[in-house]
Amino acid sequence: MSDRARLPFLAIGHTARDEFSDGRWRLGGSALYGAATAAKLGADVTLVTRVGPEERESLETLCQELGITLRMLASDVTTTFGFTYDADGRRSLYLRAKAAPITRSQVGRAGRSPKAVLLASIAGELDDSLFAPWSGAKRVLAAQGMLRSFGPDGLVVPSPWAGYRHLLPKVDAVVVSEEDHAEDRAWLPYTTVVVTKAERGSELHSRGETIRVAAFPVPEVVDQTGAGDAFAASLALALAEGLTLVDAATFASAAASFAVEGLGMSRLADGARVRTRMTSR
Repeated sequence: MSDRARLPFLAIGHTARDEFSDGRWRLGGSALYGAATAAKLGADVTLVTRVGPEERESLETLCQELGITLRMLASDVTTTFGFTYDADGRRSLYLRAKAAPITRSQVGRAGRSPKAVLLASIAGELDDSLFAPWSGAKRVLAAQGMLRSFGPDGLVVPSPWAGYRHLLPKVDAVVVSEEDHAEDRAWLPYTTVVVTKAERGSELHSRGETIRVAAFPVPEVVDQTGAGDAFAASLALALAEGLTLVDAATFASAAASFAVEGLGMSRLADGARVRTRMTSR
């Protein structure tokens, strides 16, 4: 992202409460990770989200620290996920509570004149009305939550997204991980599809072409949670700045590389550090 005037950035999606077996919990969710990334990169960020009463104060404090304008929609609960790990370190995810969807009318004045919009789904919470045009804005969808269903015990399992034909043409790009996307070629005629592949970089599928963008090496991978969200937010910002798709994805890859270096949002980098990493590869 350039050093020009702060670019208006809008992130929409549920905040998550991520709970761990040792009793710890932390705030998460694609919209929050994306908003935090954009704020660190210097954007003028507004986050529209639902959060329950127990997590409101923590979210308010975090957003204040990051300089994020927060629009909290009323909710009795915060969308909550439980994380468990088996002996081999494989993760299972359980939905324990789910907030109501978010509609376009609920965004209100917070959605005035953004230049970059991140639609960030974690539990199918994005109402179709949110995909209506945002005048002059680049729109990126983080689609993880569109590809989930929940078992009787809340177990999160992969699920096909039935509505992609209707909604994908209304965004400039969709970002999804290799694990969630499973190389579904049916999406490709509808918009630019970016598949993130962790340390193997990303693949850009656009206009019948596939372009590979390399990942940026890091000293140590501590926590991969939120790296895809950091990528999606950075991609939206870079596209709004006028970068080509390949240059925007390269910038996003560099920004996302910082996300894995620490727990949660602790290692997100500003634009200067991202550009330094880009030139040092």
